[in-house]
Amino acid sequence: MVARRFLVSLQQVIRSVLIILFPLAFITLFAWATAGSTYGSTADPMRAALWLWLGSHLTPFNITSNEVTGYLSFLPLGAAILPWLSMRVGYKRVVAELQNKKISRAYFTLTYIIVYSLLGLIGSNDQVAIDWLRGLLILIFLLTTATTSANFETLVKLPGYMFLIILGLSGLLFSISLIMNYSIAKNLTIVLHPGIIGGLLLLVLQILYLPNLFIATFGYISGAGFSLGNATDVTPFIFNLREIPAIPALAALPAGEHPWIITLSSILLIYSFINLSKINKLQVDKKSKRQLLLRFILLSTGGSALIAFISSGSLISANMNPVGVNPLRLGVIVFAHVSVTYLLILLAPKLFKKKDKKSRLNS
Repeated sequence: MVARRFLVSLQQVIRSVLIILFPLAFITLFAWATAGSTYGSTADPMRAALWLWLGSHLTPFNITSNEVTGYLSFLPLGAAILPWLSMRVGYKRVVAELQNKKISRAYFTLTYIIVYSLLGLIGSNDQVAIDWLRGLLILIFLLTTATTSANFETLVKLPGYMFLIILGLSGLLFSISLIMNYSIAKNLTIVLHPGIIGGLLLLVLQILYLPNLFIATFGYISGAGFSLGNATDVTPFIFNLREIPAIPALAALPAGEHPWIITLSSILLIYSFINLSKINKLQVDKKSKRQLLLRFILLSTGGSALIAFISSGSLISANMNPVGVNPLRLGVIVFAHVSVTYLLILLAPKLFKKKDKKSRLNS
C-alpha cells in the first residue's frame, strides 16, 4: 500500500516537473546553439535549464565565479505560476487515484521535495549553489497553497480579494507611468540591443517580473517605498537613487519626490474600513468579535510583510542589495492604517453622541 501511494505520487510529480523542465531545456539548448558557443558539450545548457526550473520555484542562488560573485534572491513571482499550477494538477490526479486528500497531500508533498532536492543537487556546482533553507521554505509554501482546496470563509476571502484589487490599481499606476516614459524605455531597449531572440527573452523576463514591480508600486504609494540597491530609498518623500540596471520596465521609476502620491494610501484606509465594519456588524459575542479583529490585523500585517519578503531580495552584486519593498516597513504601515481606522470606528459614534447631547442642552 505504501509503495503504491509513493509510486502514484512519484509519477505525478515527475510529470509536473517535466511539463516545465522540457520546454526550458529546449529554450536553453536553442539559445546555446544560436549563441555560437565554442564548447561542444550540452551539459551547460541542461544545467541552465535546471537553474531556470529551480528559479521558477523562487529558489535563491549563491553564485561564485571569476566574473560574478553574489546572492540572487530577487526572482520573478510571475514565473512561480506555472510550477504552482503543475503542482495543483498533479496533486488532483493523485487524489483521484488514491481517493484520500490527506494521504495524497502528504505523499505528493514529500515526493516533490525529494525530486526537488535531487534536481537541486544535480544543478549545483562550484559556481552556483542554491540556498537550501529559504528554497525549501518557499517550496513548502507553494506546495501548501497548491494542495489546499479548503473553502475559505468570507472574512478571509474579502481581505484577499481587496488586496488583489489594490495590487491591480498599483499595476495600473505603474502602467501609466511606463506609458508616460515610453521614450526612456525605448532608449533603454536600443542601448541593450538584444536582437530578436534576446528581445523576446527580455520581454518574457519583464512580464514575469511584473508582480514584483506591482508590489513595489504598492509599497511606494503606501509610503513604505522600495529600494533598488545599496543605500537607496524611493518613497513619495525621499528620492535617493543611484545607478539602475538597463531594463526597459524600470523607465516607470519616479524621477524625484512626489509627496502628493501619499494621498493614494487612503486605499488602505478604505480596505480597513470595509473589513472592520463587516466584522463589527456580525451578531457574535465580544470574545469571538475580538478574535476576528485580531485575525484580520494579523492577516493584513503578516500577509503584506510576507508578500514584500517574497517579492524582494538581492540581485547578485552587493550594489544591488536590497531590491524591493522592506517587509518590516510595509507591515508597520499596514498595521498603522488598520489601527487608525479601528480607533476611528470606535470613537466616531461616541463623538457624535456628545455633539447630540450638547445640541440638545443648548436648545
